[in-house]
Amino acid sequence: VEAGDHSKPLMVFVHGFPEFWFSWRHQLKEFSKDYWVVALDMRGYGDTEKPQYRFAYRIDNMTEDIRCLVRGIAPGREKFTLVAHDWGAVIGWHFVTKHMELVDRYIMMDGPSRRVARKLYATSKTQFKMSWYIFFYQMPWLPEFFLQLMDYRIFRMIFRDHGGEEVIEAYKYTFSKPNALTYPINYYRENLRFFAGELPPPKPKSFAPGLYLMGEKDLYVSQETGPLLQKDFDNLEFRVVPGADHFVQQHKPELVNRYMREFLAKK
Repeated sequence: VEAGDHSKPLMVFVHGFPEFWFSWRHQLKEFSKDYWVVALDMRGYGDTEKPQYRFAYRIDNMTEDIRCLVRGIAPGREKFTLVAHDWGAVIGWHFVTKHMELVDRYIMMDGPSRRVARKLYATSKTQFKMSWYIFFYQMPWLPEFFLQLMDYRIFRMIFRDHGGEEVIEAYKYTFSKPNALTYPINYYRENLRFFAGELPPPKPKSFAPGLYLMGEKDLYVSQETGPLLQKDFDNLEFRVVPGADHFVQQHKPELVNRYMREFLAKK
């Protein structure tokens, strides 16, 4: 989904789980005034292709999807602004590490990098408890069954304060399609090895300016991620969004948009 003038700077939005491009609706409206904004459905989500094999959902493949998308829609652009949330942020950190030469600025929300996630899972009891669902999603078919219970009640639980009945119905419609939950859950099933594998040093000598936003009331990602990310990514600003839950860009869009604008206005 895109909006704005194609001659303006490119801003690409990458969603998390269980979301799709629609999770960026507030930001698309706000930033289409000054950017060419593009929000994608990641592979396995929405109307994007859904490979059947689990290895197709490895993070390296999703990183390449973003690179190919940008090169495909904007072949003449040298750099773009990357905005990502949750799983999108996990993939986004990997992207800026591998392809920093393509990134002008980046904004990540409520999702750790590979290195930080690995450290927290090993040392933080708080984060380990918050990540219980990751281990639940390793099971076959049961997570899908659970998420479909009571007419996909899970979406009413997590998005009830994010825009009303129309928002809930949009998520129910999208994820009620055949296998619409299995392929996104395969991100969890396939990528435990990514976090457990050997950690190479960051590729670039320095990073473009970045912003990391976290909801104050995030139940899935610990605020410990912020300072740890700042140690690995220079030029990274960390801000907590007051009163916001994990789905920060939907729960407190006005604040998130303001923090984004303040960051993007800096030289």
